[in-house]
Amino acid sequence: MIFFRIITLSYLFCLYGALGRDDSSDLKMSVGYVQGEAYLQRKLDPIPPPSILYSGSEINDPLPIVLISSKDSYLEVFLNATEKSSQVIRVGRRTALEFFGMNRLFFIQGSALFSHRNPIFWSLDSNVSSCFIEGSGTWLLEKTILGFKVIVLEGELKIGMNEEKRIIKPGELVLTLGKEGQISQTIQIELPLLLGTSRLLNNFPNELDSHSRLISAAQVQAIRMKKKFQAFVGGVSPDNKLRIWAFQKNTDDE
Repeated sequence: MIFFRIITLSYLFCLYGALGRDDSSDLKMSVGYVQGEAYLQRKLDPIPPPSILYSGSEINDPLPIVLISSKDSYLEVFLNATEKSSQVIRVGRRTALEFFGMNRLFFIQGSALFSHRNPIFWSLDSNVSSCFIEGSGTWLLEKTILGFKVIVLEGELKIGMNEEKRIIKPGELVLTLGKEGQISQTIQIELPLLLGTSRLLNNFPNELDSHSRLISAAQVQAIRMKKKFQAFVGGVSPDNKLRIWAFQKNTDDE
């Protein structure tokens, strides 16, 4: 079983990871947490077996490399962490994510959460789509059969392949389609529900540094939704409770 898993992971790396080496990037990682089985795959010739990752592991290998999580497994890594800033990436179940440059990623499959306080420019690719993302905050990314799904949890992102980038704010979801990175219409999501159910937020022992900002973003959205609902419904009582009136049908009109 272990031998079969190694062969499968090596095959995936050969199939999707043909993007070249970027030795100019000085990318250092530390592993914050591993649940289940997670691996580091190096792109060498011949391709070696994947290395098992443990909490506290340090990664200083030449790029490109691939981080891989198995079924029912999760992985958290810190990129170029310093006292002033830290880029956090949480890798979801059955995910293979290739780093082929500084903030240049190739999604083989799966999903991930990104959290960073400082503005960063990301170049994202897959075998079906490409997109550029710029900004800071906490956001979710998932590879789909047509492209990427991006959800902003807190902060603000600009997404697109040209100068006319779409601004995405907390509680908004967009899809990218095709190699041209066409952006879908913005879809509103319920942040309080997502924050309570997302495994990439809740299946880790430590809270993100952005935890308080996540709560604030959810509270702001809830207030805005309440105001929109009140404006749509109209009459409300002084204590902001919805009034419902029942009208009895007049039998004399029959």
